[in-house]
Amino acid sequence: MTRVSQQTAAEKPAETSTDTEVEARVAALEREVAQLRQAVDAHGDVGQAIGVIVTVAHVPPARAWEVLREVSQRTNTRVRQVAGLLTEWAYTGVLPDEVRTEFYRRLQLCRAESWAEAGEASA
Repeated sequence: MTRVSQQTAAEKPAETSTDTEVEARVAALEREVAQLRQAVDAHGDVGQAIGVIVTVAHVPPARAWEVLREVSQRTNTRVRQVAGLLTEWAYTGVLPDEVRTEFYRRLQLCRAESWAEAGEASA
């Protein structure tokens, strides 16, 4: 008996897929690639916005992330969108009213926290 004839059903190669199955799999992979590209783009936008906040507020990156997240939550705007708006603001000086108001509120809180920490350190 040859090796081929001894293969069980589980060991036999799968039959070729139909054109419809192949097309469905290709479409699913294309959607996944698009989502991954969007995630990479969003990561870049968020990183740039954190850099803007670090520069403007003189805070560490972890605190800048909190500011970005808080502005997003309080304005009911996606983090990626807030990040894009803040990055554009760094170049244009234009920021939508609701986001600007909340962003400036967060910056004031950061400054107050810094002053409080500086006061505690000198005491």
